[in-house]
Amino acid sequence: MFGLFDKKYNNPELLETISQTQEKWFAFLDKLEQRMDELCSSALPEIREVFNQDKDPYKRAHGHMLLGIRGQISQMRNKANAVREEKITHFIDVVKAGLPDFISFSGREYHDKLMVFRINCINRHQIFEDKIARYNTLLEQATGGQDLETAYQQELEAFENIRNKFSCKQCGGQLTISKIFFIAAYITCPYCQTQNTFTPSTGAQMVLHRARSLAEQRTAHLLKFYEESKPENKSLYRQYLRAMFNEWNKIVPDMTEENEKFYQRMLQDHLNSIHHY
Repeated sequence: MFGLFDKKYNNPELLETISQTQEKWFAFLDKLEQRMDELCSSALPEIREVFNQDKDPYKRAHGHMLLGIRGQISQMRNKANAVREEKITHFIDVVKAGLPDFISFSGREYHDKLMVFRINCINRHQIFEDKIARYNTLLEQATGGQDLETAYQQELEAFENIRNKFSCKQCGGQLTISKIFFIAAYITCPYCQTQNTFTPSTGAQMVLHRARSLAEQRTAHLLKFYEESKPENKSLYRQYLRAMFNEWNKIVPDMTEENEKFYQRMLQDHLNSIHHY
């Protein structure tokens, strides 16, 4: 009876298919990385030039260019994820379903080979993801690294100096601006109830535009911990993500509700990437 577990299972065609599938996966990622290298190598100096020449205080030309490049990188990532799901994850599920029981000698042998294949494919994909992270960092730093913290603190100081220097356009009563605004807001006069429009300075409006970048600068050390963790510790990324959004909310508290919706989407995308395997 126990001899049934030792029944010989021999499937050289399957081993060849596993080998070929791994080779194709590696070659596919090699091609994507080559495209990414070419894209970013040519884009990085151009991004610096556009940033330096862009007279718009919001640097919209630079922002649009950066968004376009990141969009192309994101498309490469999505394509890799789709191929991984179809050609690797699904392939593993199908093969595993047709193998002998794991407790048999021959079954265990093939299950082990499939496990090695899975690990090799995961590790190769992680190299691809690491390259994406590196290029995203280089793209972010292509402007030479703005001191966003100093600019933010200067705007807070400037606001403190002017918050009590406004008067109602209707009755002339003194208006006190209770908090810093980054977009135009209505301030109600406590004397005549007239609504006065408060328009923040260009510098204050830029705080809203740069808030996420500043939050990322403040929490860059946490992202570095995650990127340097070997093996990759996904919980460190979640810690970074939560901390980054906390800082973002501190900088522009009026955007907390919208930011939290964005956080939930990013967190779900991260969890989905983990559960892909």
